[in-house]
Amino acid sequence: MISSTMQDTIAETTSYIWIDNPASLARMLAKLRAAPAVAVDTESDSLYVYFEKVCLLQFSIPGADYLVDPLNVDVTPLGELFAAEEQQKVFHAAEYDIVCLKRDYGFTFSNLFDTMIAARILGWKHYGLAPIIEEHFHVRSDKR
Repeated sequence: MISSTMQDTIAETTSYIWIDNPASLARMLAKLRAAPAVAVDTESDSLYVYFEKVCLLQFSIPGADYLVDPLNVDVTPLGELFAAEEQQKVFHAAEYDIVCLKRDYGFTFSNLFDTMIAARILGWKHYGLAPIIEEHFHVRSDKR
């Protein structure tokens, strides 16, 4: 448990590894498969289309943060990662991400953990990722 006397901190800037070709995707997958859990997030764009499309995938494991450009690299190999039962995939508000990934790529999913659902089950008053991180870990994220 974090001491209530701990001063708030601002999350440090992290350098990301940009994935936009098959070789870098293969290297990333090797690292992700070796981790017991992988944090996942997606960004989608629906500005000029009826249905949004996934335009960025983000993966984090201890010591590495990856940004995958699905517009420039075939992300089909990620299907094995998402379907792997032995490895936990951690999302926040996973429903939208999963709907988009299933629709766009046909991925199936196994062993998911959703931090938003966990917050609700625990009775926390805030469900958004930024308030959860700030309230429970005393870290403020700057999304600018």
